[in-house]
Amino acid sequence: MNINKLPPLSNCMNSDRFIVALFAVLALISIAVTALGSLDISIGAFFVFVLALATLIFKDRRNVKLEGIVFIRRTQKGRDFIDRSAQSHRSFWRRWAVLGLIVAIPVMVIGSVYLVSQAASVVAGSAEGGVRLLLPGPVSSPVNAPGIFVVPWWIWVIGIACVIIPHEFMHGIVCRLDKIKIKSVGWILLVVIPGAFVEPDEKQLQKSKRSTRMKVYAAGSFANLVTAGIMLLIMVLATATSFHASGIFGEVNETGPAHAAGLNSSIAIISIDSQQIASQADLVSVLSAHKAGDTVTVRAANITGVMHSFLGIAPILNQSSARDYSVTLSQNPDIAGRAYIGIAVNDPAFRSYTFDGDITSFLGFMQIVSWIFIFSFGIGLLNLLPLKPLDGGLLFEDIVGKFTKRTRNIVRAMGVVIICLILFNLLGPIFL
Repeated sequence: MNINKLPPLSNCMNSDRFIVALFAVLALISIAVTALGSLDISIGAFFVFVLALATLIFKDRRNVKLEGIVFIRRTQKGRDFIDRSAQSHRSFWRRWAVLGLIVAIPVMVIGSVYLVSQAASVVAGSAEGGVRLLLPGPVSSPVNAPGIFVVPWWIWVIGIACVIIPHEFMHGIVCRLDKIKIKSVGWILLVVIPGAFVEPDEKQLQKSKRSTRMKVYAAGSFANLVTAGIMLLIMVLATATSFHASGIFGEVNETGPAHAAGLNSSIAIISIDSQQIASQADLVSVLSAHKAGDTVTVRAANITGVMHSFLGIAPILNQSSARDYSVTLSQNPDIAGRAYIGIAVNDPAFRSYTFDGDITSFLGFMQIVSWIFIFSFGIGLLNLLPLKPLDGGLLFEDIVGKFTKRTRNIVRAMGVVIICLILFNLLGPIFL
């Protein structure tokens, strides 16, 4: 977002009223979450967070200004670091800026089409239709409701930080590549929602080449999309290196030998007669070496959890629960002469996995990484919508200005369409 596009409302703030406003909003959020039945002791931590935020602002109140609907704190610190970073590896950053613009334009179109498709889902009555505001709240787990999605405040803070830092840093880098002055850097606050900015010299930016402006506008969201890609790669690699297939599970026939021996559908087979079973083919191979009446030793373990990943749903075994079962095979009712154990397996969907390490720590790590991905991808996509003062709106304005002199009317019309789509997606599920 371009901080210079915010209309000035006042250049002073009443810190006492501000703190009261913070707690008033906190109370409203708490009431709303309570109504959703998800309030717990995390409310205390949230209060501490808001109190700390209000205290920091109160102490720095002489430097904080109210502009538009947000509180802004400007500083000169950080400008030299951005300048030094831009001067290092200039050729790399220039290629990065060009790539960012190439990516941003189709993403702008994709984001707009997505809004239309979600609006269509709302009209069709889909429960999954619509978009949601992602807000922090005093909850221990996410709360999903029409129009909003409340996440634990600490997840929200981490997610926003991972969005803001690369976004604004890249705006500054691309500005300095073409010697556009950075007037200040700083943070912004909309009630309890924090943000940050890099403020370029707006007059100098507007006088620069169209291609320069477009690269500056695209740089921030492109950094967010790259961050999302990195998080996705981390999730893929962490999952692939931490889990290994260690068994199979399936529907246990209640009249079959496996059920008679004590096996059920919440237990996964690890081995049969010490032969590893990691797929349906392994099971068929072992059974083909036996006949009806043979007794085999089946080692199995309980399925204690389910991991949701990009690969789908993967059952997780508790190896400490593994024990041996003595199963006497019977005649296969469908294939003459084939031994029958009484377990229906559909490979590979019925593979189970073992985690190498502390599963609790791993799932906590994956939760944070996945939320950083959601924040980075979602906000990167949102910020590229053709709606001023978002970066996508400024980018769209320059694109349209290349082909027509009726830029203002077209940009305004597109902005109205996007706002209507967003509002319909937010409010539609409540009333339809």
